[in-house]
Amino acid sequence: MIIRNLLRRKTRTLLTVFGIAVGVAAVVALGALAEGLVEGYSAIAGGSGADLLVVQDEALDIVFSAVDERVRDRLAGLAGVDDVSGMIYTFAATEGTPYFILYGYDPHGFAIDHFKIVAGQPLADPHGARRGSPLILGRAAAEDLDKEVGDTFYLYESAYRVVGIYETGQPFEDGAAVIRLEDAQEVSGKPQQVNAFLLKLRPGTDVDQLRQRIDRRFEELTASTSSSFAQEQDMLQYVYVFSWSVSLIAVVIGGVGVMNTVLMSVFERTREFGVLRAVGWRPSRILLMVLVESLLISLVGGAVGVLLGIAGVRAVSNVPGVSGFLPGDMPLSTLGQGLGVALALGVVGGAFPAWRAARLLPAEAMRSEGGSVHAPQQVPSAALRNVLRQPTRTVLTVVAIGIAIMAIVLLGAMGDGLVDVVGGLAGGMGAQLVGMEAEGSIDLSKIDQDVVRRVSTMPGVREAEGFLTGYTSVGDLPFFVVFGYRPRGLAIREYQIVEGEPLTTNHQMIIGRVAAENLNLDVGDSMRIFDRAFRIVGIYETGVSFQDGGGVVTLRDAQRLFGQPNNVSFLGIWLEDRAQAESVIRQVEARFPEVDVSKASAFTESVSDLQLLEGMTWGISLMALIVGGLGMMNTMVMSVFERTREIGVLRALGWRRWRVLWMVLRESVTLSLLGGAAGSLLGLLLGLLLNTLPVMEGFLQVQYDVMLFAQASATALLLGAIGGLYPAWWASSLRPVEALRYE
Repeated sequence: MIIRNLLRRKTRTLLTVFGIAVGVAAVVALGALAEGLVEGYSAIAGGSGADLLVVQDEALDIVFSAVDERVRDRLAGLAGVDDVSGMIYTFAATEGTPYFILYGYDPHGFAIDHFKIVAGQPLADPHGARRGSPLILGRAAAEDLDKEVGDTFYLYESAYRVVGIYETGQPFEDGAAVIRLEDAQEVSGKPQQVNAFLLKLRPGTDVDQLRQRIDRRFEELTASTSSSFAQEQDMLQYVYVFSWSVSLIAVVIGGVGVMNTVLMSVFERTREFGVLRAVGWRPSRILLMVLVESLLISLVGGAVGVLLGIAGVRAVSNVPGVSGFLPGDMPLSTLGQGLGVALALGVVGGAFPAWRAARLLPAEAMRSEGGSVHAPQQVPSAALRNVLRQPTRTVLTVVAIGIAIMAIVLLGAMGDGLVDVVGGLAGGMGAQLVGMEAEGSIDLSKIDQDVVRRVSTMPGVREAEGFLTGYTSVGDLPFFVVFGYRPRGLAIREYQIVEGEPLTTNHQMIIGRVAAENLNLDVGDSMRIFDRAFRIVGIYETGVSFQDGGGVVTLRDAQRLFGQPNNVSFLGIWLEDRAQAESVIRQVEARFPEVDVSKASAFTESVSDLQLLEGMTWGISLMALIVGGLGMMNTMVMSVFERTREIGVLRALGWRRWRVLWMVLRESVTLSLLGGAAGSLLGLLLGLLLNTLPVMEGFLQVQYDVMLFAQASATALLLGAIGGLYPAWWASSLRPVEALRYE
């Protein structure tokens, strides 16, 4: 009976199933990404056979950790430590892949042993070393990039020779490359530094006791066990929050769709429920029947969504630079989460319709006209009158579309805010040209200071300066950015001091107004970054949230803090004549191909991180639109089915097909525009709320402009047109005689 009820309206059931499936697919795919990262970080810790990992305390992530290599001997001298191996973990650009995972290990250390060579020679092979800088490549990376033993492999502008292909069984490592520790230090710009030390302990050593001893003895370091290392990385927590936030959008839209479908089914069968109650069915039995129908729809949608999610993960697993971030096998826990979400949707979406059906009185239910509702005559617009025939359905559809548009507006505003942050970072120096590492990530960009000095002597250049950025967590703020500038340089003049005095020497800091308020700091207070204390001599304002939420120290102090003794993150160039900008750009890039230079006003257009963000935003928006579009189509199909006989009468009275089609399309567009307006308003309010949070206030400000709302309106209009196209075509194709006989 339950199956028969669901198949009464096959189109409605199928559209609901697909709507749920898209939401569950998002849960599965994003959950797989999060699990892949956890597996990868666990492999970094435990795959090498290390018992403890030692990294820089308060580093935002291991990739930002910088530990002095000389600490190795002190760690090796601790009781219970059998061996110590340094490790570099970073990202490098190669062949169009800006985020290629790269490891650096001592070729003779214990940690590299788990990279099992399946072709060629190991990294420590002396013959390979004589033929140039050696590199061993993971099998997955070799297949994705079509590389073999003996091929040349580029990391940024440096050429390496592939001497071996390895396997570890961990996608995070098999989609990466390994080079010698000293080579990795050069690539990452960390001479005499490592990201972490891996400690192998003697049998019988108390791991927890040794970890606590390291934390006490080395104030600037923190030790983690291999099993707990991944859970202690802040970046993974951000990934989890992001994946669940995106999944929640799809799930909520899908849940509204389930409620809409089941509620319409209850409206249509009101008289049937009255008959069942009259023949002795109890309210609990009616409630259970409707709830099971909702659960069955959701379960089928969940199963389809799990398959779609697996297919999506498999489809992108061969994309170079992506395979390493995905798990080797789809975790059962992730699949279980997808099905669990689907069942939760069934319960939540079916609870109200089931309750409503169960409380129907037999006499009232049997007098019902099957849920048909006449259009309110006091509404002037015919299209709006028609969509208000079923107010509950209309409200639920508006909510679903509104959430989709809200996601688009909010993500777009956050993206604009990030562009404003990066643009402010570039333009905030006052320089006409800005440079960063070619093909690199904005967070890991590094330029040799010698390049800055040589650029400053080039024709057409009045002055050239570099500055450095680094990230840490301070107090209750999980994200704090530190800028390093020359105290008497041109760039630091853009930081307007509003209290205290400017930065003049090392061990001082000027702090942004937002950071000072969030951390409750004043001029004269001390602030600790890693193991160093800085005296706050001034408070500044720039108008850029990213800068006002951080602090400025001298360039030399910043280089010491973040293990970049000879590097800067970005390069600012002041010109003698602005008209020479293009000429200077060509000269600098020709002489220093490792640097990418652009006008300060166009800097954001060349940043690969922002391009990736834009792609992710479009992907999330497309997912929300698909789910919302399916809901819209579902609503309009039901509206047309309910009015089939009415449409037949209109056709019999002489209405042409195009007029019927236009009527249904107008209703669909009206409904979608209502949802678009609601979603735009909700996105605006949520953004304003986010702007008040200390974490966001010190990172970026959500930015809105007229074009963003225009795009949202256009999207809602397009959504209404696409969602109503099939129902409108179906309605216009009805023959009058068949429509009049329709029940």
